[in-house]
Amino acid sequence: MAMRGPHPLLLLPLVLLVACLALASGQPCVMQNRLFIMHHVNYPRTPVPNPTAYCNIMMMRRGIYGKLINTFIHASIPSISNVCFWGETLFPSGLRWSNHLFAITTCIYNASTHSYTGTYLSSRILIRCCQGGPVYYEERILLPPRI
Repeated sequence: MAMRGPHPLLLLPLVLLVACLALASGQPCVMQNRLFIMHHVNYPRTPVPNPTAYCNIMMMRRGIYGKLINTFIHASIPSISNVCFWGETLFPSGLRWSNHLFAITTCIYNASTHSYTGTYLSSRILIRCCQGGPVYYEERILLPPRI
């Protein structure tokens, strides 16, 4: 009896390889999104007496104490993810401005005191998205210009 084409079991490794590659192609976005959420999302905002205490506590809890500047967004993940889709201005670099304001807390590290100064704000956010999820928050817009 003659075989018509390769035996199905011979194709199994190829099928598994293609399936793994398809699944893995989204992994960088998923991991970057998880990191974004860990570094930048705190919803609802953790109740703390003032923004400076908030920053010192949250930066320690999130394991990023010593980072020069960090912003926490006090909105749901779906609300933040909407910035990736709905009418925001797209920059050539892939960054998107939100059309509406978000409640945020900006934390700025003071190396001489080894502590943060926090500020509660209402501001538009500037993020980069990957596969429909936020993966990067642009902090540089908050830094003073260099002389």
